[in-house]
Amino acid sequence: AGAANDDPLLPPDDTGEAIGLGPADLTITVGFGPSLFDGRFGLRGERPAPLEPIPPLPADELDPRISDGDLCVQACANDPQVAFHAVHNLAKIAQGTAVMRWCQLGFGRTSRTGAEQETPRNLMGFKDGTNNILNDDADALDEFVWVGHEGPEWMRGGSYLVSRRIRMLIEPWDRTFLQEQENVFGRVKSSGAPIGSVHEKDEVDLEATGPDGNPMIPADAHIRLAGPATNGGEMILRRGYSFTDGFDFTRGQLDVGLFFICFQKDPRAQFVPIQTKLGRMDRLNEYILHTGSALFAVPAGISAEGDYYGAGLI
Repeated sequence: AGAANDDPLLPPDDTGEAIGLGPADLTITVGFGPSLFDGRFGLRGERPAPLEPIPPLPADELDPRISDGDLCVQACANDPQVAFHAVHNLAKIAQGTAVMRWCQLGFGRTSRTGAEQETPRNLMGFKDGTNNILNDDADALDEFVWVGHEGPEWMRGGSYLVSRRIRMLIEPWDRTFLQEQENVFGRVKSSGAPIGSVHEKDEVDLEATGPDGNPMIPADAHIRLAGPATNGGEMILRRGYSFTDGFDFTRGQLDVGLFFICFQKDPRAQFVPIQTKLGRMDRLNEYILHTGSALFAVPAGISAEGDYYGAGLI
């Protein structure tokens, strides 16, 4: 919690909901959207090339009210009240300067990012992120995630964040046979193993065939279309969260899904071509809707007192 103000005739300096709570490993990530560089703030011409707006993608059903934005603030903590406290106070400070465009509350995690972590399950019940880039794989992080000398100086050591709000249609999914569910993902639901294998972390064999001669992992399975083997070796660092936003009275269904977040060195070469293929061919599309989308340039974090995000840009 921030500084307290005991003057009864003034608004409190701090919003107060985190008083008595610890830091809960709170982290703050800040990013700049393509629209920040449209000329309103004297930044025209400073937009890095990879911050090109994401083009319309196959199967998108985006709601502009929950897409895009000039600035991104992501607060993560082991206690959701601490994360909310950070967002609440930043929004309070920004009054009169910035307005909130949209907000998404996520919980848990939907990708494995550390070798010691168990792979979490998404709200469809499948392990998600088994083959994600890990936080101790420095070579992969340098190759696929961190911006280097190919980018402007203010972005070096940073990355590009893509967020997608992916609604899961869990009512029809819950009526789908187990075999079909596994064919959709290309993995065994109970163990997380690739179809045809035994263990979750077994290598994905895209050439394996069954007794009928057909591929064990279907041609339109998510694991086949999303993996590096079918995307020119490209990878992204996934760091998404599950969400539940109550009830959709229009559809008469729960409003739940995946708040997909990924980091990469260049979305034009990584996220966009991968998602273009998924949007056209992924069997999972029958059970999901992409309803929100955004792209942000995330500079390296602040390193000293008095430093601020994007200091090298202004």
